Amino acid sequence: MSTFDQIYAGLKAVMLMEERFERIDTEMKGLGGDFARLAASHAELAQRVAGIEGFLKAATRTPYGDTPKLEG
Repeated sequence: MSTFDQIYAGLKAVMLMEERFERIDTEMKGLGGDFARLAASHAELAQRVAGIEGFLKAATRTPYGDTPKLEG
């Protein structure tokens, strides 16, 4: 292999690596947006679950506080 061929092969490898790094950079930026949306969705679901828990707690309360009911 001549020196020119070696230089050409080296430059070609560098350009391919740069293209791959650019693609990875784009994908990483996309993942950042995905994580932001996931965090927002998680916060919304946590609020909804807290609301449901509050509703259930209020619905199961006795008129005289949290006294246990007698069975039987």
